[in-house]
Amino acid sequence: MKESVRKLGLIGAGLWAITEDKVNDLVKELIDKGDISKEEGKKAIQDMLEERKKQKLDLEKKISEKIQESISKTDVFAKKDMHELESRIETLEDEIQRIKNKEKMFFK
Repeated sequence: MKESVRKLGLIGAGLWAITEDKVNDLVKELIDKGDISKEEGKKAIQDMLEERKKQKLDLEKKISEKIQESISKTDVFAKKDMHELESRIETLEDEIQRIKNKEKMFFK
């Protein structure tokens, strides 16, 4: 019984990482040993699958938050930023060329 409870605890701790088939196999093993009834087994499977889904969603949310946090901390330029800088550079280059042309006319 102690080993069975330990297995159930391990299932709960890393539930998101195991398959539904593995959950079914572990619960079937507990039923076969007489540690739990079929009704308890069905309930355990349902509870574990719901917990697995919840853990998966929580993990995805945490990963997404960490990615967004990492992106916000970096100095990454967006395409929009790059286009804006290119436009400003072109404007400056045009102005430099205009000044050079004026100087050529003035010093002739």
